Amino acid sequence: MRFFALPTLRARLLVLLCIVTVLFGGLLIYSAFDLRSREALRTQQNALTLARLISDVQLRYIEEARNLLPLLAQLQQETLATGGSSCDLVLAELLANYSHYATLGVIGLDGSVRCSALPVSANTNLADRSYFQRALETGAFAVGDYQVGRITGVRSVNVALPLHDDQGRANGVLFAAMDLARLSKNLAEVDLPADTTITLIGAGGVVLARYPRSEGGLVGQSASQWPIHQRIMATGREGTAETTDHLGVDRLYAFTPISAISEHDAYVSVGIPAGTAYRDLNQLFQKDIWLMLLVIAAANIIAWLGCDRWLLQPLAGLKRASEALQAGNLEARTELQPETAEIAQLAATFDAMADSLQTRYATILAQDSALQRSHRALKTLSGGNRALIRAQNEQELLDEMCRVAVEVGGYEIAWVAYAEHDAAKSVVPIAQRGFDLDFLREAKISWADTGAGQGPTGIAIRSGEPYIARDFQTNPKYRLWHDRSLQHNIHSAIALPLQSNGTPFGAFTIYSSDPAAFDAGEQAILQEMAEDMAFGIKTLRMRQHHDAAQQQIQQMAFYDTLTGLPNHIQFQEIMDANIHTRDESNSTFALLVIGLDRFRDVNTTLGFEAGDRVLSDTGLRIQSVLAEGELLARLRGDEFAVLLPEATSSSAAARAEKLRQDLSELYVLDGFALAVNASIGITLFPEHGRTREQLIQRADVALQQAKYSGIGQAVYSKEYDEHKSYQLALAGRLHRALEKGELTLYYQPKISMASGQIVGFEALARWFHPWDGMIRPDVFIAVAEATGMIRALSSWVTETALRQLSQWRELGVRLPIAINLSPRNLQDAMLLESMERSFSRWQLERGMLEIEVTENAIAENTEQVGANLLRLGDLGIPVFIDDFGTGYSSLSTLKALPFSAVKIDKSFVLEMLDDKDAAAIVRATIKLAHDMELTVIAEGVENAAVWDALKDLGCDSGQGFYMGKPMPEDEVTKWLATSSWGLRQ
Repeated sequence: MRFFALPTLRARLLVLLCIVTVLFGGLLIYSAFDLRSREALRTQQNALTLARLISDVQLRYIEEARNLLPLLAQLQQETLATGGSSCDLVLAELLANYSHYATLGVIGLDGSVRCSALPVSANTNLADRSYFQRALETGAFAVGDYQVGRITGVRSVNVALPLHDDQGRANGVLFAAMDLARLSKNLAEVDLPADTTITLIGAGGVVLARYPRSEGGLVGQSASQWPIHQRIMATGREGTAETTDHLGVDRLYAFTPISAISEHDAYVSVGIPAGTAYRDLNQLFQKDIWLMLLVIAAANIIAWLGCDRWLLQPLAGLKRASEALQAGNLEARTELQPETAEIAQLAATFDAMADSLQTRYATILAQDSALQRSHRALKTLSGGNRALIRAQNEQELLDEMCRVAVEVGGYEIAWVAYAEHDAAKSVVPIAQRGFDLDFLREAKISWADTGAGQGPTGIAIRSGEPYIARDFQTNPKYRLWHDRSLQHNIHSAIALPLQSNGTPFGAFTIYSSDPAAFDAGEQAILQEMAEDMAFGIKTLRMRQHHDAAQQQIQQMAFYDTLTGLPNHIQFQEIMDANIHTRDESNSTFALLVIGLDRFRDVNTTLGFEAGDRVLSDTGLRIQSVLAEGELLARLRGDEFAVLLPEATSSSAAARAEKLRQDLSELYVLDGFALAVNASIGITLFPEHGRTREQLIQRADVALQQAKYSGIGQAVYSKEYDEHKSYQLALAGRLHRALEKGELTLYYQPKISMASGQIVGFEALARWFHPWDGMIRPDVFIAVAEATGMIRALSSWVTETALRQLSQWRELGVRLPIAINLSPRNLQDAMLLESMERSFSRWQLERGMLEIEVTENAIAENTEQVGANLLRLGDLGIPVFIDDFGTGYSSLSTLKALPFSAVKIDKSFVLEMLDDKDAAAIVRATIKLAHDMELTVIAEGVENAAVWDALKDLGCDSGQGFYMGKPMPEDEVTKWLATSSWGLRQ
């Protein structure tokens, strides 16, 4: 069959070229489009992951409110029901501790505001708000729409909980408004692509939040006409889309609903400029397309012109010449005249010449060194192209290129070096084949214009042009290489610069045993190989950058940015997987929730940076002692979680004790030793719960019990839930007790051992509850510490003592009163400012009010504690160390802070007559305090024998039942007049 019935060789060649061009070009274009599609899909998935992460942040705040509102409703039931200024004050104090809420309030059944943390106008009515209506309709926790608050004036989403009276009837709605400005604060910490916008769209298409802040002017406007909003409404679920924004800018959008908010009427959308999202991909795609088109066009032009010039005309001339040569005419020359059916006409002549030409061609090929060199370079280039396609990373590519040059191309040595931009302009070997890298490193080659930079590699990098060196064994210029060149039979070298955007960043250097190597043809081929290598390096680096970006997004979604540990999202998934696995195999595991004690004090005194360092160090300490299969995660704030597979109650408790010991070691921050202890709550699957929520919630209950009891760790028990309920109820009663005046101060006298007369009183808080009777001070003070009411309690004690001093002054009694401050009080600058104002208002003399603090309150001697104690000294308020000998204070602490006296703990005083060690401690304390010019007061003086013993040791004052018990205000005056210890008339 004739080949398409085409008469000429030219026509046949052109048809074949077109077919090959179309097939090959189509394959390349298809591959380019397919690669772009896959990369575009990955970019869209990255944007959708970011949108889901933002949505999860919103849901986490709603879940926090779901836990807070029932607790507040239980603690403040009566206050919230009655409203008024007391309710406003409670909500305002709570709002100060939760910065991400815009306001808190209570709405009556008619929609009027009963009380609010922020001022509200009298005619404000919220009956039309969705959260209010949903809470009353469902009788449970409800989430409203995203909106602009009438009270706060800021964008927020409100959550609500119905309040009930004793008969279970609804009597109001407690609500909290979560400030959407929190979204911008979170997003400021995320590394977003340039010009990325993040929009929160609420019901009706209203823009509720917009990032960045520069576009905040869109907030409150309608987005119903925006193409992306129309796409979201049509889709009704999460997804991605490429469309224009309201300004006509092309963007890649990812959107997802916030499912906890009324049937998907709120969405988060992330908009990345299409030019930014696909910039690198489009640039690479366009470059590939243009390169393919250029190659195809050049190949067709060359084939079209070369077909006649280099193929057909020589064939015609060859036919005539072969005929003449066959006839014996050695002077015959070719004439380049086109003919038809050339192959058929030349066939007979060519067959006659074939045998002799084959023999002569083999001889010429063996003798033609230039052709051999080009052939060798071509083999090297071909092997390098295969390396470019297969290499997975930069080092693999460079190693393979060097191997190809030596093992495939037959060169003696090949190596790749990168240029350093240090003072010496060093050249660093990266890959080699033919000898080891030690010599290259020891040679200290440079690309500077100095003696060390005159080798081929240095010159090529410096000039940006290929450099060929010959006479390698004799030329003085290359004396550094003479020994090695003789050892490896090297006579010539070529150094080819590796360039990016026209700037050399390294060189590919090849050495040959051929003195005449690297002629123009060989150089051109090897230079093409070096250019391909530079392109491959750039492509691999770009791929590595994309992979790193993807990994960063994955890290942000499932790992804590501070500690690098799995976050609560990933930990919940792991918990669910373990529950499913263990449930099927009837096996068990333990959950440990670890909380740092007094961590808030670290942040408030040393700063958040120090707190972050403590959290990071805590994660490292826990991780270092975990066994294989045990998992650590950071749940929230200062809480960590550990999952122990196949654990029992006893083994989990032993593991928890070991962790507490490891965490009790001092943390060293900038030379400052800090003690941060930990408490641990423990739950077991399935004994304490069969769901992730139950196990975590009950571990948290056990953690709170461990902190409250002081034992440091606790395994969950139903009794802890009951105890926690009692604590919450007692906290509510304490708040009402302060309002209704149920607390009172008792006064215990302090007697001078030198004169036997009274020198002052210590004020002690007492609570007589109408139903429960006397409640121990250690119980209600601990509740006040745990619930944050200690400031209100201490303010009441201070104000009551100052009022009593003023009344006594009018009666002519001038005796100081000492009050006690807790460790938290010493960190509270606001309480001390209030004390300053009260002290100034009553116009009392200096020294009439005294402060007693325990050793533990000053053990760390933080800057804040020291500053507050100095402020008390400036007010003329003496400070005593209470319970001395039972804490952790040091001599340096006593010396550095402005103390006036120490009070020896009664545990030593009560036993000093029967216990030699206790007597020695009392004796040493008195001597030490006097040496430091401090007054000594002994607590627990119960009889005359102890009084006499203390007096003999030189103790200054005493306090105890022997001289006088704590007494109420109305008995103090009578005691002063009748007791032998009282005031002398």
